[in-house]
Amino acid sequence: MSEKVEKIKKRKRITDGSSKPRKRVVIGEDKQVQVSVLEAEKWAPVIASTPGLAIPTSVQFKPYTKARRNPTARSRLSGRIATEELLLHSSEHPKLDYTAREEEAGGADALLKHYVGIYDPVIGKMEVVEARKMIVRGSVRAQQATAEDDISMDMRERRNILGQTFGTKKARKAIASITENAISPDKSARANGMNSNMDAATAAMIAGMAEGANAIKSREELAQQIEDSKPRPKANNGATKIQEVYTVESLIGNDIFKAVPIREWEKSLKANKEIMVSSRYVSSRISKVSASPEKLKILRYMLLMLDVLGACNNGRRGKELPRRDELKKVLQGDIPESVLESIKRKFTEGSAISKFKSDLMITHLCALACLVDNYEVDMFPLQEDLEIETKQMAQYFMEIGAKIGVLGESERRRQGLEKAAAAQRRVAKLKFPLEYPKVSFGRKK
Repeated sequence: MSEKVEKIKKRKRITDGSSKPRKRVVIGEDKQVQVSVLEAEKWAPVIASTPGLAIPTSVQFKPYTKARRNPTARSRLSGRIATEELLLHSSEHPKLDYTAREEEAGGADALLKHYVGIYDPVIGKMEVVEARKMIVRGSVRAQQATAEDDISMDMRERRNILGQTFGTKKARKAIASITENAISPDKSARANGMNSNMDAATAAMIAGMAEGANAIKSREELAQQIEDSKPRPKANNGATKIQEVYTVESLIGNDIFKAVPIREWEKSLKANKEIMVSSRYVSSRISKVSASPEKLKILRYMLLMLDVLGACNNGRRGKELPRRDELKKVLQGDIPESVLESIKRKFTEGSAISKFKSDLMITHLCALACLVDNYEVDMFPLQEDLEIETKQMAQYFMEIGAKIGVLGESERRRQGLEKAAAAQRRVAKLKFPLEYPKVSFGRKK
């Protein structure tokens, strides 16, 4: 009896894939890569983004270049990217125009540089060149009116005719207004047998533009007009002596100047009595100019102007004058009515002093101070009377053509001032040539 021998097949072990393979992959040694940076020539690569657009790949752009207004300080490898601006434009799409521009200065990525690199694995070399970063935008191109638009216009004209014939008075008025504002120059010209390129209205408008262009003032004339409209006394620009630039006649008027009273001051000065006034500037000059009746009258007139300014209250229209009886109580001494009225006529608008009139009043005070101090004025006392800063006081003196300087050493010693205090003082000198603040027309574009 023969025995049957059965062959038993062994199962293969089930692996989960997590075990590591017994065979090892042979990895070659790392190659050294040589990187070189090429200088961008006239046509550098472009990295363009198209936010919100799906541009067909067949669209071709035409390049345009121009010099940058403010070339940025960039490395020497930037080449023409730093000096020339690139613009790409395409009109191949039937309805859209594509324009690619570089990001403007101040943008989020304005300070970033973009590069394009080409790597050759065979020789282990990479070439890198700086690229332009551009953004492509699309705009809808203007289309000519279609035949459907002409049909809709004909229907509108028919409705307007029906409205004019059977409509109400209000409807006819509205239709007439729309028609007047919608007349086509080309249709009007063709109806009258005229050239459609230029009808009578267009010719008249162009003729009017030519006349207006001839009437346009030059830059110098505009500058002179602006100078004349500034709040400052009118200077005699044709004067040959500094004493002729600003005179008592131009600043006050001869008739008013004769009516300014100084008799009480002269009596007090002869009796060696102290004259009490509200102005620091006037009180510091009275004894110095006691021998000159003309300068005493100028100081008296300046004191009246300062008292009028000090008596005003701040209001919506600027400084508002008090009532006549209250104003006379504030004013010092017996002031003639004619002198007070001359100041009100010259520097007030009704019962208020506007900002323009207030500036005009202060520039008159500056010019009068030049007459008193022989055209070299220590601004500090007058600045204290007006309660303004040194910079603003200097600006008022500059408006009348004066030059601003520091207080001299001899004057500092005479006044007994410390060097720190004298450094804060400024002196205004009126001398030829007069220098006014220049009129600015803005930067040329």
